[in-house]
Amino acid sequence: MKDSEKTESLDVTSSSLLPVILCGGSGTRLWPLSRASYPKQYWNLIGNNDQSLLQQTQLRLEKLSDIQNPLFICNEDHRFIVAEQMRKIHIDPASIILEPCGRNTAPAITIAALQATKNGSDPLMLVLASDHDIQDIKQFHEAIASAKGYAEDGKIVTFGIIPTSAETGYGYIEAESTQNSSELAGVKIARFIEKPDKNIAKELVKNKKYTWNSGMFLFKASTILEEIKKIEPELYELCEKSIKYGKNDLDFFRLESNSFQTCPNLAIDVAIMEKTKLGIVIPLNAGWSDLGSWKSLWNIGEKDSFNNSIRG
Repeated sequence: MKDSEKTESLDVTSSSLLPVILCGGSGTRLWPLSRASYPKQYWNLIGNNDQSLLQQTQLRLEKLSDIQNPLFICNEDHRFIVAEQMRKIHIDPASIILEPCGRNTAPAITIAALQATKNGSDPLMLVLASDHDIQDIKQFHEAIASAKGYAEDGKIVTFGIIPTSAETGYGYIEAESTQNSSELAGVKIARFIEKPDKNIAKELVKNKKYTWNSGMFLFKASTILEEIKKIEPELYELCEKSIKYGKNDLDFFRLESNSFQTCPNLAIDVAIMEKTKLGIVIPLNAGWSDLGSWKSLWNIGEKDSFNNSIRG
């Protein structure tokens, strides 16, 4: 990789890290186990323990330094599930924000950033889905440590997964230059590619510029808010209103329904990442899996002599 192609991070004092865990999905591809009343992220589907995917997402952050209590965004119908699952692992959430309806990741992340900066602070936000598996926690933490420097320098960092197959179920990220997961160096993002067909996927995985889009991000709250305000001003305004007219309810914060329901239903990739000039991708090779389907669960599960994966 040429030095000119890398994006150098500044040696600055690191801000505290605010985990933002998105757990509003319904996991319809894992029906009938995952359903609207009890989606997959609240089930114990992997590992030799009784922890749900949500609990495992939080627990794999345990040894990170200078980390704040997490912020959760979930459907209002699941508020007591989130609270109880965090109580069981002795986590005191900074906030549990309740969505009146699903509006994808762009509104959720905007809400989280607005809430995080309400008291004048400007944390680094580590945005995670609640339904991923990551086997190599050490490598994951090292990638986060690398990403913090770029985020402090005003970049919007995403983690690109080193492909292990020509997967058609994931989006891909093209970096401006080839990537080496052992270096954990950030490279500017050239473009995002929607889920390709099999022939295109086979070509992409041959080129080290391409990684799977993990949907995990790290950035300063102020950085993402400035980009959202500039690129998606309507979204920003509606999210502001949904917080301004929202209200506390016991240990939860209820967003104002009318404003939030009017928000555009946009993924953060489409709303911001495909348009911003601040995007950086860091390669991650840590045994990552998006547990979005029965096939993905079978892929990571132990097999018996008949090649079946059985749990329970």
